[in-house]
Amino acid sequence: MSLRPQSADPHAWTNEPDPLLALALHDLAFYEQTRNVARRWHYIIEVTALLSASATVMAAGLGATPLITTLAASLTLFTNGFRQVFKPSERWELAANGWVVLSRAINRYRLLPEDQRDQAARTDLQTRIEEAGESEIQGWIAQRRTARGAPVNEVES
Repeated sequence: MSLRPQSADPHAWTNEPDPLLALALHDLAFYEQTRNVARRWHYIIEVTALLSASATVMAAGLGATPLITTLAASLTLFTNGFRQVFKPSERWELAANGWVVLSRAINRYRLLPEDQRDQAARTDLQTRIEEAGESEIQGWIAQRRTARGAPVNEVES
């Protein structure tokens, strides 16, 4: 499942009057959508884990059939496994960070009158676009390395 905003032409931003700003807005939309989806999954998983753990204790305490208690415990185990594998809270943090970095850079750029959007302003915006992407990928790599027990600063071959 791709979290990137889908359009008929993924490079439509190149045809805009200010392609750099259009690219920044395209990336901002990606970070916003990713952030929102990850936040929703985080809350769904956390609430489900709390409810299923509570249900397990309640079922055992009330003498429910072993099947009911096992089902509640299985749901708790599943939600904890889902949390460990997909890490929605970490994904939320990475996407939120990218969104904030790009949002601020876009605002700074847009606050300049169009006739003052010189090469320095364009370079600054492009740098922020690249930094947001680099920060996200580095964060993702660090998460993956931590998950497999490798040092975060390990060099991939």
